[in-house]
Amino acid sequence: MPKQTSGGESLDILNSLRAVAALMVCLFHSAFLLEPFFPAAAGILDIGQYGVYVFFVISGMVIPLALEKSNYSLRDFPVFMTRRIIRLMPPLIASASIVALSSWLVLDIDTLELLQQWAASISLTAPLFNIPFVNEVYWTLYVEMQYYIYIALAFPLLHRASIHWQRVLLLSLLALSFVSLLTGGYEKSKLPFQLPVFLMGYITFLYYRERISKSEFFAWLLLCTGVCYFLIGYLHGFGYRIGTIAALTSLMIAHVHRGWRPLSAIGEYSYSFYLIHWPVISALCYVGAGWMKTTWGAITLFLLVQLIALLCARLLYGIVERPSMNSSRKIAYRHKT
Repeated sequence: MPKQTSGGESLDILNSLRAVAALMVCLFHSAFLLEPFFPAAAGILDIGQYGVYVFFVISGMVIPLALEKSNYSLRDFPVFMTRRIIRLMPPLIASASIVALSSWLVLDIDTLELLQQWAASISLTAPLFNIPFVNEVYWTLYVEMQYYIYIALAFPLLHRASIHWQRVLLLSLLALSFVSLLTGGYEKSKLPFQLPVFLMGYITFLYYRERISKSEFFAWLLLCTGVCYFLIGYLHGFGYRIGTIAALTSLMIAHVHRGWRPLSAIGEYSYSFYLIHWPVISALCYVGAGWMKTTWGAITLFLLVQLIALLCARLLYGIVERPSMNSSRKIAYRHKT
């Protein structure tokens, strides 16, 4: 994605926000270690589960930005999807394989059933076959893949439409989010449920590229947040944190720009961190089960989870994610010279 707009403003904030999102999720998933001794702290860390919506807003912005930079057209759809798959799948396969292997070694689980879960996980088809992911966090990647398909198909129309028709299309997409009320099962793993959040990212892209004014940006943001509150918060019963965190993320990207270097460094491998943190939590809890019984043991284990997850993520990034990222960049759109 471009690092600067025509006005020369950088977007260093994105990697800092990616780091915050991944850290939030890791802290949330490891909060159970502190809960017996510090229930109030565990309650505060509960907000970490909403870090995934920071990722969704960022994707809602950076994917259109990358498509615009590439002069994307509908005929580039196969290339775009190939690039995304090569970029994302190797770390996913590595993570799922670690989880599946450790589960096979430690748990009394049917081998064939585990292989089915592993295959459904690395192909991101588990919800289609009503099979659980080997790692529950993969549901967000399933949502992301739906978004990639949607934006790759819709972007040429959205991008080339006049401002009037673009507004009509965006309102139509917001209305489409109410389809989530008609779908059964696990609503939040389906794109219509998440559309208001991704659209917050898209309007941030429009504002960043100076296609809408500041006042229109705030009007759209208010509308998307309102839909989140009403649809996701009230009708679906998920509360108001999702809409609030998504809106704050959009505002941060639009108006802060500069990140914090230590966070930005973690943000470089936030995807690997997101994928590997749960296996690290599981492994440390298995090895250090006795520590969980005392206050200082639980605190030590909690802190070790964060540190070792970061170290393992950096290793996964260097061995798997960075090479897959470089490979995806080598696949050029045919019309580019």
